[in-house]
Amino acid sequence: MDSLTNSNQLVKTFCVLDDLSVQLFEKTNLGRPNSLSRSEIATIILMKNAFGINCLKKLYRLLQINYANEFHLPVYKNFVVTMNRYSLDFLALVNILLQLQNKRSGVVKIIDSTPLPVCKNIRIYAHKVMKRIATRSKTTTGWFYGLKLHIITDLKKNMLMMRFTTGRVDDRVVLDEFLDKFSNSMILADAGYISPKLQQKAIQRRNVMLTGIRKNMNKLTTPLQIFLLNMRGGIESVFSVLKERLGLISSLPRSENGYLAHYSRALFGYLFQPLIS
Repeated sequence: MDSLTNSNQLVKTFCVLDDLSVQLFEKTNLGRPNSLSRSEIATIILMKNAFGINCLKKLYRLLQINYANEFHLPVYKNFVVTMNRYSLDFLALVNILLQLQNKRSGVVKIIDSTPLPVCKNIRIYAHKVMKRIATRSKTTTGWFYGLKLHIITDLKKNMLMMRFTTGRVDDRVVLDEFLDKFSNSMILADAGYISPKLQQKAIQRRNVMLTGIRKNMNKLTTPLQIFLLNMRGGIESVFSVLKERLGLISSLPRSENGYLAHYSRALFGYLFQPLIS
């Protein structure tokens, strides 16, 4: 179990997050203060990941039993509301860290996307929570109903850029937008990103774009290209951690804001856990 679950590391983590919160967010005195501060919620999110808990009810029960002296917990309903309330703040922190990591990244960058189904296919017609945003789409593993997460990482598996889209958005559309934000890089992608237009744009931005080869293409690859393309597997481990350990895929939220908060907590946990471990 992660060292964050012991008392000393818990206090240290809270202090780091509290200092960061004071520097980045203005203090407001409007309305009744929350029982849990932004820094306490951030600490609880990292504890949730350290204990491997994906359900807020189980997390609340853990805090009640083992950490009642450390946190002034409200009733469960208000606890969920407070956890969701700071989702935009956590996304802001995520974007700040992404920008810092992007500046420190190397030349080689890897791009890929992963489906985020909001329910099982058998429940698509009964699912109402995300019907305004979620769409049906197909990947190499089959059909799904939900969103997509697009990310760019470096060879050290540091996330550099990310974007959520509906399931039907073409991966190349997102890459087109990402290309406006960096230059002097080598971009590794799978065959789904093949596009003469994007190749030309990459060159104009002083980038080199290397994609996989489709089976119906009469094109040879050099041993160096094969070696570089094999590095793309590192990004799959990022998706694996987000989904398997941090529970990125879920059907538990009961509102669009609940899904946003859930995704923001998973991304926040992935990016900030190493910084305070």
